[in-house]
Order: sequence, then C-alpha cells, then structure tokens
Amino acid sequence: MKKPIWAFQKKPDDSLAAKNALLCLRQDAEEDITSRCLPKSLECSGKIVAKSSFVLCGVLEADAAFRKMKVNVRWNFSEGQKVRRGEAVCRVWGNARAVLAAERTALNYLSLLSGTATQSAKAAEKYGRGKIAATRKTLPLLAHSQKRAVAIGGCLTHRISLASGYLVKDNHISAIAKSRKASRAEAIRIALSRLPEGKLVQVEVSSESEAEAAALHGAKAILADNVRPSELARIAKTARRIFPGMIVEASGGISLQSAGKYLKAGADFVSTSQLTAKPKPADLSLEIEG
Repeated sequence: MKKPIWAFQKKPDDSLAAKNALLCLRQDAEEDITSRCLPKSLECSGKIVAKSSFVLCGVLEADAAFRKMKVNVRWNFSEGQKVRRGEAVCRVWGNARAVLAAERTALNYLSLLSGTATQSAKAAEKYGRGKIAATRKTLPLLAHSQKRAVAIGGCLTHRISLASGYLVKDNHISAIAKSRKASRAEAIRIALSRLPEGKLVQVEVSSESEAEAAALHGAKAILADNVRPSELARIAKTARRIFPGMIVEASGGISLQSAGKYLKAGADFVSTSQLTAKPKPADLSLEIEG
C-alpha cells in the first residue's frame, strides 16, 4: 500500500506572504529620517551580492518590497537555484531614497528564507526528499514564507495553519479525558468519532496503547512524540498490525543529526523545528554602484 506522505506537503499562500512582507516594509521604512540627507530626485543603481553560497528563497517578498517603493529590479536567479558566493542575485535601480528604504526588508527576507531553504536542501540530500518535515514553530507572520522555503529545499511543510490538516494532539486528548473522566484510549476514540470520516486524520501518541486506539478508530497517521527510537519501533509495529498503511511521524526533541535513528526505527518521516527555528541565515548585502 502506497502511503500518501506528500499529503503532508501543503501549499503556502504566496499572496499572504507578499502582504506580510509589505507590512514589514511599512514597519521599517514608513519614515527614513536619515535619508533626508539625499536629494529627493537622486537616482542610483546597485546589486545584491551573495557573501556566502546558498539555495535562493525570498525573491517573492523582496520583489514585493522593491516594487512597492517603485524600485526597478531584475533578478538573475530564481527561487530554488543555487547561488555562489560573489554572485549578484539581482540588480536594482531607481530613486535613491526608495532603494535604501526597501533594502533592509528585502535583505532580511532573502537572508532568512535562503538560510531555511539551504538547510532544508541539506536535510533532503542526507535523508531523501520528503523524509524531514517542518513544524508550526515559525516566526510570527512568516509561516507561509518559511514553509515555502522548506518545500523549495525538498522537505515537507506539514501544517501551515490549524486549517491545514487534522491532528489530534495531546492537549485535545487530555481535555476530553478530563471532561469525560475517560482513559486516554477512550478519549482518542471520542475525538476521532467527532471528526469527518474519510479524511486523513493524525493522532499524537506516546505509547503502544494510544497507537492501538488510534489505529482501531480510524486514524490514518500517528505522530509519535517524545519517544526513543526503540519505543517508536514498538509503536509503529502496533499501529501497522491493525492498519498496515499507517503513516508514522516521529517528533519531539529530534535534531537533524538524530533523525536517521527514527527513520531506521520505522518512521515514514521526522519533523523538527530546526528547519524554521534555527536556520543559519544566508549572507547578502546591497552594494550601490552609482
């Protein structure tokens, strides 16, 4: 049975990402008190240069910032392409005050998202495409941008928002168990009975009994949270004995270095906050040429 792992690849909303970039631009550049030293009519041109090598992402947001300020921009690379140190990512020209107003917002997005895409690409190269997933631990207002960078790098976005997919988490189970004075296995049954049939519903589990309850009552995927590889192996075996097509995700305190142990133990993919919470930013700068 082919498991629909790519059902965990969600499409980010590019229009929302661009809208949020303009919000960042407004916060940063609504009033540039220093650039008053420049004549209002002064024109300039420049280029954004790579100071490190990386997989490019952030063009969408940087482009939105420049164009909002009526700055002309010509991109030399597309998102997903590899940029080497010393190469010009793009050229910009227009009013000098406008170029400098958009500079930091554009560089911030290019730096952060290229770093995320690069780290995701390294993870995909090491473990295979779709074997590592991001979590919802993203920077405020940057979920759609960061998840696009993750996908560009070859990893799974997983849920972008609470509307992206069904995931019965530990707190859902605890709330039902407490209110109904029920066991956690019974709480899982109750939770699943209240969600639409036929949908891919995932349940967070931390024991074989919880995995068994999830599989018996219709879950198509489980998230084994904060367990050791040996525990994951037993949880996966229990769930798949009941439903052979069960998708098993491992999460909780797993690094990109330790992910392989969980994949070998039976996880279909591993999720980690390292992709979005701890990427090394790419190094870029704007150089004014004239």
